[in-house]
This record gives sequence, structure tokens and C-alpha cells, in this order.
Amino acid sequence: MQPGTEGSLSVASQIVPAAKRYRVSLLLDAYGELLTEKQRTFLHHYFEEDLSFGEIAREYSVSRQAIFDSVKHGEDSLETFERALKLVDQGWARWINMGLTPDALAERLSGARARLHENASVDEKRGVMAALDELIGELRGAAAEED
Repeated sequence: MQPGTEGSLSVASQIVPAAKRYRVSLLLDAYGELLTEKQRTFLHHYFEEDLSFGEIAREYSVSRQAIFDSVKHGEDSLETFERALKLVDQGWARWINMGLTPDALAERLSGARARLHENASVDEKRGVMAALDELIGELRGAAAEED
């Protein structure tokens, strides 16, 4: 809570439902770098720090309308990116939380490929296949849990 607001909720927390705050936070994590610096900053203050438009406007010496417009346009841009790329809806955040980053996935798949190229026995090849099946299951499980 901001200094001087003890015992009261900021305007932002009264207007924005928690589910929307969470979604915008995920979208910011996925696509924030595609926004302007101001949009990213203002969205962060509004949705993640629970500051009102007035509080943000005072901090940056701009009008509340300027903050509102920047937040609205930034939010619209995030949703546009998500409609096109669907990273959040396809479980991007869950995969990241599970440690299934693109680098981690590539490393695991490279390891499996290397094991297959070695003169592996039938049992070792079965082990590689089991590891690949496990990885595929993790990816499908993360997507299935969201349905």
C-alpha cells in the first residue's frame, strides 16, 4: 500500500478485478518488451503495483488522461500480440514455471538426440524414447491442465 493510504484501497484495486490483473501481468511478462517504455512502465504501475491513474500521473507530471490512454493502448497492444502469438493461452507461463524454457527444452532434446546417435543398445534407445515421451507428456500435460 502506498504511504498515506493506510486503511483504504487505491482506486485501481477497486476497479480492476484480480483475474484481469493476473492476465495483464502474464501478458506483460510475455510481450512487455514489445511495448513502448512508457506503456510498459505505466501498465506495471497500474496493474502490478496497484497505483491509480492519478498517483501515476503525479509521479510522472502528466495528466490522468495521458496515463489512462497509455495504459489502454498498452493493454490493447498486449491483447493483439496474444491473439496473434497465443503464448499465454498455450501455457507459456506454466511451461516457464516448470522450467520448460526454450533453452531448457532444446537442451533436453539435444541430449536425447545425442544418445540416439551413439551406438546405443536397444535398451538405451528405449530409455531415450521414454525420455522423449516424458517431455512430450509434460508439454501436453501443461496444455491439458489449462483446458
